[in-house]
Amino acid sequence: MKAVTYCDVGDFRVAEIPRPQLDGSRDALVRISLSSICGSDLHIYHGHVPIEAGAVIGHEFVGVVEELGPEVRSLHLGERVVAPFYAACGHCHHCRRSWWSQCEQKATFGHGTYFGGLGGGQAEYVTVPDADLNLAPIPAQVSDEQAIFVGDILATGFFAAERAEIRPGDTVAVVGVGPVGLMAVICAQLFGPARVLAIDMVDSRLQLAEELGAQPVDSRALNPQVEIQRLTEGAGADSVLECVGQLSAIDTALQCVRGGGTVSTVGVPSAVSGDFPYLDVWMRDLTYRAGWANVHAYLRPLLDLVASGRLQPERIISHRMHLDDAREAYQMFEAREATKIVLRP
Repeated sequence: MKAVTYCDVGDFRVAEIPRPQLDGSRDALVRISLSSICGSDLHIYHGHVPIEAGAVIGHEFVGVVEELGPEVRSLHLGERVVAPFYAACGHCHHCRRSWWSQCEQKATFGHGTYFGGLGGGQAEYVTVPDADLNLAPIPAQVSDEQAIFVGDILATGFFAAERAEIRPGDTVAVVGVGPVGLMAVICAQLFGPARVLAIDMVDSRLQLAEELGAQPVDSRALNPQVEIQRLTEGAGADSVLECVGQLSAIDTALQCVRGGGTVSTVGVPSAVSGDFPYLDVWMRDLTYRAGWANVHAYLRPLLDLVASGRLQPERIISHRMHLDDAREAYQMFEAREATKIVLRP
């Protein structure tokens, strides 16, 4: 089969590799119908994530069930499905408490053996372990281009918004409106804020955020803290959703939130550690939350929200390309010439 594989830093190539097989009785083989390039794939592309040569890339995908292990009960051959970007076991301490992102045996798709050894979704086929837990059927009225985001960035955006404690009438700021931040913009509006402010420095992102219902704040021209204070009579945003992961973005989020407010950060960290303003957070009674999305909890609710028309995540797609063109797609995505690229085998 064809798959996007890691060759070296800055060098992903489409290669012919053996089709994956079922490894266990609870596995499913999925024939990929659509995959996409995620910002966290660039961490691998830039050499920030340890990975072995030949590993298949990609963790955002939808497809059709091609084969099932004998113990799979809830899925059927030919069924359209979406997977979370990581697989959980379903029976460890954390899974039994419905906190699947902390699974003791968690494995991430498309990140090589260092993160669990699962194959990637930028391919023609992928094997999904514990398929009853790690695959969700896609409703007939939901397209592949809508469903693909439920397994990662839409769930992450919702996770950020839910943990930000947004109340009706609040002012919400989103720091960084790349793909995850754009999902946070649309999910924040489900909680009834008076306004959502989108902070970024890329024109195309700011324009799309505005189209999705946010008020853009161009951080090249305006100091976000000063602008948000101006808009809130000096108070600051009630909730800030940080969707970048850079230490500077986290600092911006903490500066922009009001006293007693909440910062919810979901950006993949750019550093293992850094300075943290403990005294300021304590003095201003701030709530600071961070983490990666507990995706399994959101699969069905988000699919239902998409099916009802409340969410249209496919609006962020800027380019539709063939899997064979993945090398060019990564170059475009790295250069910020594309907001979101989907790949069809």
